[in-house]
Amino acid sequence: MLGDSMLRVLIIGNAPGEDLSQWSNLVLDSDLIIACDGAMEKCQSNGIVVNVLIGDMDSISEPSQRYAESKRVKIIKQTDQNTNDLTKAISYADSVGATKISIINVDGGRSDHQFANYLSLLEAKSDARLLLNDCTVRALSNNKPISHSIEIGTEFSVFSLGQSSGINLAGGKWVLKNAVLESNSTGLHNVAVEDVISIDCKTGNLLMFVSH
Repeated sequence: MLGDSMLRVLIIGNAPGEDLSQWSNLVLDSDLIIACDGAMEKCQSNGIVVNVLIGDMDSISEPSQRYAESKRVKIIKQTDQNTNDLTKAISYADSVGATKISIINVDGGRSDHQFANYLSLLEAKSDARLLLNDCTVRALSNNKPISHSIEIGTEFSVFSLGQSSGINLAGGKWVLKNAVLESNSTGLHNVAVEDVISIDCKTGNLLMFVSH
């Protein structure tokens, strides 16, 4: 599995209350499934076969951990409190050669944890995206362009974390050419006029939110 040229990784977070059945097609299409800590219990109850369990193991129950052991899930305990469980999972996915990382079940919870999840995308070496209930979030760093397939008429927003320069955006109602963005609301509420949005920047970090 890990030797394939394409390795589609699904990371499942530990958000409360979300119905994982809506992601059944994504589960089936994934080559490697990683559960973050206490998410193992929800995967177990939804019949999702987990390959790797990762985190500091502060939120997983003993029965769920024993279940993971009985199913020979690879368990990686990392107690480093300088990174959250999602960052740990993304780092592991990158280390095994992930070509695409999809992240689900991270909606809700504390606002600071949610913001940290956005920042975790910037640490991914591969194509990573958060699939939230209302939007998809992707990150763009300097000299790491992205193209995003989109339905014409869909709203999307692009925000800069700090100053970003040399930004080019095509496919939206409002385009950018060698632009500079600061940390403000300038990039809110653009609209797709083509079926692909292309963005690149020379310096800085951007977050793109695409509405569902």
